[in-house]
Amino acid sequence: MTTNLLPVRNALLSVANKEGLVEFARALRGFGVELMATGGTYNALEEEKVRVRSLQDDLKLPSALSGRVKTLHYPLFAAILAKHEPNQLREIQGLGVKPIDMVVCNFYPFQKVISDPSATQEEIIENIDIGGPSMVRASAKNFEYVTVVPSPTYYESVIEELRKNGGKTTIEMRRRLARMALAITASYDISIYNGLSATFLKGQFPEKFFLSSSKFQDAKYGENPDQRATIYSIDNSTSMNQWKQLAGDRLSFNNQLDIGSAYKILEGFEGVPAAATVKHGNISGFAFAPLISEAYTLAHSCDPEADFGGTVMVNRRVDREAAKLIGKNEGEDDSSVYTEILMAPSYEPQALKLLESKQKKKIRIIQTGERSDYPYNVKVLEGSVLVQEEVDYRKKLDKSKLTYPTGEKPDYETLLKLLASWEVVRRVPSNGIVIAAGRMKNKKLTHFWTLGVGSFRKRNGAVKVALENAGTRARDSVCASDGFFPFRDSIDLLGEKGVRAVIQPGGSVSDEEVTQAANEFRISMVLTHTRAFKH
Repeated sequence: MTTNLLPVRNALLSVANKEGLVEFARALRGFGVELMATGGTYNALEEEKVRVRSLQDDLKLPSALSGRVKTLHYPLFAAILAKHEPNQLREIQGLGVKPIDMVVCNFYPFQKVISDPSATQEEIIENIDIGGPSMVRASAKNFEYVTVVPSPTYYESVIEELRKNGGKTTIEMRRRLARMALAITASYDISIYNGLSATFLKGQFPEKFFLSSSKFQDAKYGENPDQRATIYSIDNSTSMNQWKQLAGDRLSFNNQLDIGSAYKILEGFEGVPAAATVKHGNISGFAFAPLISEAYTLAHSCDPEADFGGTVMVNRRVDREAAKLIGKNEGEDDSSVYTEILMAPSYEPQALKLLESKQKKKIRIIQTGERSDYPYNVKVLEGSVLVQEEVDYRKKLDKSKLTYPTGEKPDYETLLKLLASWEVVRRVPSNGIVIAAGRMKNKKLTHFWTLGVGSFRKRNGAVKVALENAGTRARDSVCASDGFFPFRDSIDLLGEKGVRAVIQPGGSVSDEEVTQAANEFRISMVLTHTRAFKH
């Protein structure tokens, strides 16, 4: 029968990560716990004068295969797995061992090694830990009698437990640690499979797909109040959860969606100060300009009403001039609107102070960091997992593959505007349309901004949405479409509003008809021969 409180009389320590090891071992000794340790762990404790016995010597376990086999011996596993029942205790006594009450173990750093481009195949394989995960699994299985400590993360809470209970652990803690130990071994196995698949398959998709992640924080609720939700971080990958929130209310589930959507929009525009305004994951405005304040002003002017309660993303340090413009300026008759989230790589101290004071201190201010290095885009639909390579917006259009089917050819300035428009429409959900304008100086496109962004279930509907937003500003503008035009009706709509140039993939059976429509309106058309769907 399981006893709630069990004393820890002896502990086995075998750790690759020795962070906090000595302090933890000394604390265990303070409770009278006898310590046994394997090779490197034993040496580390001996050097620090911590009283410890060698596991190999104590249990007379031979080491084999140049250290490949150190702990994989049945007397040791019998000591870990034994129930505290007369028959099993007599049996392990016959093997010359006694029950082990605590196992402290973490694993070879496989993920670190395989992430090192200089690591050899032999180094990678030798860092696949076998004995460690086996001991941890055995300890977790026998949680009724064994306390497993699978990470330095738990050292402090284990010592506190022993302190509270006079050197004993509760069944509740042993269960919790066992559950976490099995999660760690599962994650470790997944990292090995994924790492070897990436190394050996050279970009092919593996037969099995695994994703391991750790809880970051619970959300108050999901997209709607009747949905529970939690935010996880993908293990061994950088993520937006590592960014810093500098001010404002706690982030909701929907806020997290907006942050992730907004960040990708500016990817690939690192060479210019750029700004995007986003609402419900959709671009409401985009611009770049020599100053970040100017870029924001141009982006916000695209659709100011849509920006209410939205997200602002900029790719440069926010200065005081930009801070004056972003977020609602109470009591001011200006174009400022209530802003839920502001994202930027850094903030001037005065700018941050100004932003923190706005909107009853509720504006959520995020300091962005590294982009995620997770290589996949994953969607789960009705029990089916759809996996594709994550789009890399830093890869630009191959201009050598562009063709020009219309009589009117774009001049250099128009072509630059079209190429910039194409980069923006790649971020717009299909069917996506962008109407835009720009300015040149010294043969460079210094200013670029959207006038209208449309997404709709049919192409001409998206054109109508974008044109309605642009209004009279559409005259002499350019247009980008993420997919081909199936009919000439969209070109007719664009031509009637004075749009002067269009970039689109081409490839429709109606290409000839579409080109003819463009010629009638003297629209210059560029074909990319590649589409840019985003669903």
